Amino acid sequence: MRNLSGFLSVCYHYIREDKQDVFPRILGTTKKDFEEHLRMMKRDFSIINLAEVKDFFLNKKDQGFKDPGMLITFDDGLSDHYHAAKILSDNDIQGVFFIPTCIFEEKLPANPMIIHYTIAEFGVKKFIDEFISILEKRGLQINEYEKIFSGKKDVWNKIDGIKEIFKYKLEMRLSREILIEIYNNMFLEKYPDAMSKIHLTENQVKDMLEMGHTVGTHTHTHVSVKSSNLSKDDFFEEIIKPKTILEQKFQINVDSLSYPFGSIRDCLMTKQLIDKTNLYKIAFTVEEIFNSKNTNLLEIGRYQPSSNENSLMLKEKLECIITKNRL
Repeated sequence: MRNLSGFLSVCYHYIREDKQDVFPRILGTTKKDFEEHLRMMKRDFSIINLAEVKDFFLNKKDQGFKDPGMLITFDDGLSDHYHAAKILSDNDIQGVFFIPTCIFEEKLPANPMIIHYTIAEFGVKKFIDEFISILEKRGLQINEYEKIFSGKKDVWNKIDGIKEIFKYKLEMRLSREILIEIYNNMFLEKYPDAMSKIHLTENQVKDMLEMGHTVGTHTHTHVSVKSSNLSKDDFFEEIIKPKTILEQKFQINVDSLSYPFGSIRDCLMTKQLIDKTNLYKIAFTVEEIFNSKNTNLLEIGRYQPSSNENSLMLKEKLECIITKNRL
């Protein structure tokens, strides 16, 4: 490939066991596919780290990367990521891991993980029944939510409806309170060691840092930053405080964040973020773009591989993103 002044970034979530998964309904990239992805990216791209990305933008290097650069990132602070970090380390790759800090401060899962694991263990119907029951106990209106579920026969459409409610329909704090109640009543009741099954531990993160990986913030509880219309206090809790938590807990400097969900609907534009805080030097979305020197440092795009994407499919998708940006 010819020299290109830019890079791609991929964003992984679940990296699942190939066989004997305790929660087979949790969808994600298998370890086998993940390792094949890495082999392909090492062969066809120049693997870079976060420091090199910052250097690319801030120091305005002119030579670009030998081949298209590739930055590998992970969102959500999942227990899966500890093994992924080991695989990266074995391949001399430094990854970036964005972590919601509620898993350390509150010892509670991030919002989407409560939905994923509870549905994976108990099914959609029981999750919905518990949700409606909690609304009724709180004396809250249930008709508008029941309409969302009753109009969807396909289970995946129902799951999309659940996610839509907790991401965008419910007020942010109420959404969190209800999810914690669902988690306590259902998943934690069955799995007292739930946190270690779902999320990284502090010791694991310390090990990952010693491997050479980088850590960034992913809000506190995993909220849509833009659509939640965060108050000043909420912004502090979700955006400012996580940086302090990670820095104090692990004795590191944190200046990068990744927006939960990551679409235009969820992310602040550069000026919006700067107007609220200047604590972050780099921010990531999941817009599918080839990042060049014209890309804003606070709006870096990433591609999210799907759970059934093998290395050939991933390569074709990445090359498509590059080609699109050349036009």
